[in-house]
Amino acid sequence: MAKQRPRKRRSVTPRIDNTPRRLTDPISYDASNFSWRVHNNYIDYDHPEFGWGKVEILLFLKDIVQTLQSHEGLTWQDVKEKKHCHPWGLDEIPKECFNRLEERQIDIEQLYQIGLGNKPRIIGYKDRAIFYLMWWDAEHRFCPTEAK
Repeated sequence: MAKQRPRKRRSVTPRIDNTPRRLTDPISYDASNFSWRVHNNYIDYDHPEFGWGKVEILLFLKDIVQTLQSHEGLTWQDVKEKKHCHPWGLDEIPKECFNRLEERQIDIEQLYQIGLGNKPRIIGYKDRAIFYLMWWDAEHRFCPTEAK
C-alpha cells in the first residue's frame, strides 16, 4: 500500500476591507432566549429565610418549574418587560444576603428577580442568557416595595 502524502494547506489572506455585517454588543444578551439552571455553586438550600430547603416539592414542580418553563420561549428583553422581573444591585439587597454571598465566595455584580404572581419571587444570578436559581422569596421580603 502506498503511503499518502499530506495535503498542502492553502494559505488564507485576510482582507482588510471586510467589515462585520452586524454589530452587536457582546455584553447584551437581551435578544437571546431565556434559559435557567440549578447549579450547586449558586443555589442556597440552607438560608434561614430564602433557602430552597423549605420549598414543598409540589409547589416547586407545579408553580416554579412551570413558570420558568413558560419563560423559556421568550427573549430576555421579553422577560425584562414582564411585571416583577428586574435586576437588583448588590447595594439594594438585604445585608444578610450580601453576607451570605461573601460567606459562600460568590463573586457577582447583581442579582435578578423573576416574579411568580403578586408575592412569590425567585432570586437568582444572570450569566449571559442563563438564569441560575439562588433564593426563593415566597412572601416578597427579599426587597419589598411599598404598595402604590
